[in-house]
Amino acid sequence: MPEPERAMRMSEVSTPAELREFMTEPTPALVQSMAALEGDLIVLGAGGKIGPDLIETVVRADSEAGADRRVMAASRFSDPSVRERLMGLEIEVFAGDLSDRAFLHSLPAAPNVVYMAGVKFGTSHDYRLAFHMNCILPYLVGERFAEARIVVFSSSNPYPAVPFGGPGPTEDAAPQPRGIYGWTILAREAAFATTALASSAQTLCYFRLAYAQHLAYGVLADIARTVWDGQPVSLAVPSVNLISQRDAIDAALRAIGHCRNPAFVLNCAGPATPVRRIVERLAEIMGRDAAFAGSEGQRTMVCDDSLCASMFGPYRDGVEEMIEAAAGWVMAGGESWGKPTMFGSATPDY
Repeated sequence: MPEPERAMRMSEVSTPAELREFMTEPTPALVQSMAALEGDLIVLGAGGKIGPDLIETVVRADSEAGADRRVMAASRFSDPSVRERLMGLEIEVFAGDLSDRAFLHSLPAAPNVVYMAGVKFGTSHDYRLAFHMNCILPYLVGERFAEARIVVFSSSNPYPAVPFGGPGPTEDAAPQPRGIYGWTILAREAAFATTALASSAQTLCYFRLAYAQHLAYGVLADIARTVWDGQPVSLAVPSVNLISQRDAIDAALRAIGHCRNPAFVLNCAGPATPVRRIVERLAEIMGRDAAFAGSEGQRTMVCDDSLCASMFGPYRDGVEEMIEAAAGWVMAGGESWGKPTMFGSATPDY
């Protein structure tokens, strides 16, 4: 009897095609979840960094589960290649501005929604856009999908900073937002909380994600390129959560079945890892000197995702595997999306 094929490790990925295949591989547990999930699914804000891989993961999981589900994606699709990729998956694709009420209300109703729209880091230069996209638009979407299960992609940013080396905040920690971005993240959740108050049929999960890693984007990719270029890395933020993007996608999709009213809050983050350790290990693999800028901070922005681990089990990709993969990808000249996280910068713009 032939042995089962060994799953590819992240550090073995060498081409964009292999990376796409790796990042969209559904777990058996996700296949079971999608088999049990009733109704169609729409992803709003599907054209961002995680959206295309999340949708392809859904399509693959549904195929393995034998689920006959209508899968839809809506976004501005400022990058035409993303729209073409999704259309190649034979799903329904809707291009338009979600903040345009006419477009929003033209979208088909769906009992399952993954909400991914919003502006991310670097919002202090345009607070109007930040509040419009992260606060007003969520309310409009909550009104439109008043009877849906909605997984709201959120962030750990509003959690309080904690002492370096200590435990991170759990889901019941009181928020202490930093900067315009942090306040708009909190307002996004508040907007959906308001629509859920008006509709008992609407259920929510605030999916508070911290630092998902993709070889073409993310904290590890940024730090690896900095080390490879021989530049110092700031230790002002001394540790960071690390989780692979495919493990974050797996948890987000399985969280659909845990939506509640009031909202269910779920941290998804991976282990809190010292930045010094990351840099030193990358430097060792790359044959570079580990260089640091400034003194090591005493407080850090990490969170505790033990609830997620207890619900869904261990993640597939460990910290050492992700570090080795990032080093190998950068050394081989692997593609970059050119979207810096600003982690490790001496003056991060949150």
